[in-house]
Amino acid sequence: MSGEASRGDGRRSARRKAKLARLKADAREQRRLFEARKEELVTRYPKQTIAMCAGEVFVGKTPYEAAVRARDAHPDRASFFYLYGVGIPWMGA
Repeated sequence: MSGEASRGDGRRSARRKAKLARLKADAREQRRLFEARKEELVTRYPKQTIAMCAGEVFVGKTPYEAAVRARDAHPDRASFFYLYGVGIPWMGA
């Protein structure tokens, strides 16, 4: 492997690591935002999936519906999902 190819792989790896770190931090922030409003949201949207993404609330009858709404609005952001009593961080595809 040439030195140039090796450097290119290292840069891609560093970018992937930086993106993953950013998404993890974003997922933690979305969870914090959800927890601050949990009682209100769970009461307002019983038996529905609640997604918090970029500080916005997205709701669906299924996890897929909530995920699509959140991803369509903010494709480069992480989300936090609350499914009937279970919170799940999601960092996108």
